[in-house]
Amino acid sequence: MTATVTDQLIRQLVAGSHAEGTTRLGVAAAIEHDDRVLLIATENDLQPVWQLPFDLVLPGETVLWALARTVTVTTGLGVGEVTGYVGHHDRQLDGDIVRTFVFTVIAEDPERVCRWASISHRWSPDPINAAFVVGDSDGHPTPTASVGPLVSPPTPMDRLSAALEAKAKGLLCLEAAVDLLVQQQSWLHRRDFVNSHVETDATTDTASVDWAGAVAALGAGQLPCSSGEGQLLRIASSLAEGTPVDLHAATTGLDAINTALVAHAIYHAAGHRP
Repeated sequence: MTATVTDQLIRQLVAGSHAEGTTRLGVAAAIEHDDRVLLIATENDLQPVWQLPFDLVLPGETVLWALARTVTVTTGLGVGEVTGYVGHHDRQLDGDIVRTFVFTVIAEDPERVCRWASISHRWSPDPINAAFVVGDSDGHPTPTASVGPLVSPPTPMDRLSAALEAKAKGLLCLEAAVDLLVQQQSWLHRRDFVNSHVETDATTDTASVDWAGAVAALGAGQLPCSSGEGQLLRIASSLAEGTPVDLHAATTGLDAINTALVAHAIYHAAGHRP
């Protein structure tokens, strides 16, 4: 799900993040060319880590200025056009939550990257989502959970989503809860969540979420995340199993995109199809 980039969208993204208490922001560029996306490599324990070009938004920069700088500094390319907003990924850095906004970009003369000897790169045909930009608690980029060349989850995302949807099929509230997780593009990309709170059945190609266990782990601080991500998980659990949720607390501070996802989930659970 890609959104058109407008000044209003950028303001909503920044304001929504600040309302949730997330003030450290980053940007990542999915540079598209011939139906492929550029990945660059960093070294992590002598192994290449393939990822989208990304960096923090520096003081005094706007989000789009930071995006242009990131593309130029990391790849040597110029930004011709910012074509869409993919989503965001939250990670811990020095004890803080950093929210990285992911944008699709068309670069000026994209093949010029091949003449930059200082970086390793490759063009990937895999679909892009917000979880292409990830990081561990020490702040070093790592391929924890995504699709395509950065994959290391227990189940590929497309199969995991399909397995959850197959298990929920016909149960409107459960369908709505699963769809909320799939569309939110965060929880199902996290190994700590999937490994501990998603059970797969290879014989039937289905999967289910331990909703109560996930909410309990969230409350115990075992699933660090942004305020908005935590509230969406609580709302999804409430839809799926009737877990009590304080709607006043759960909806306050949600950004426009997450609010729309929650509204769509409630609409679905009530039996109204688009």
